[in-house]
Amino acid sequence: MKGYTKENILNKLIESCLTFDAKLFMPYLQSEIVITDATDKRKFYGFFEKMLITAKSNSVEPMNFKIEIPDWEDEEDTKHYNLYDSVHKHSRLSLRVRESENSIYIETMPF
Repeated sequence: MKGYTKENILNKLIESCLTFDAKLFMPYLQSEIVITDATDKRKFYGFFEKMLITAKSNSVEPMNFKIEIPDWEDEEDTKHYNLYDSVHKHSRLSLRVRESENSIYIETMPF
């Protein structure tokens, strides 16, 4: 397995969201430094894929991606990766991402 950098992994996560293509992220998800909120990475991938399909069906393109830190977020080093469409006020997809020196933790957020 390739040793992807955190930057490579996060960039591919963003690209995967913007293109609604979970397959782009699959090899990066398998990296040892990626940790998810699911019981295993296969379950995370399945849920992530379904979330992208749902986000695509509920969105009006073009899409916009923002990395934000909500006022209510109390975890240090945690950012929200939010995918917005061109008409809705609220994000179509939100992932909670926490980076540490040696890992990236990715958590799916409800719509």
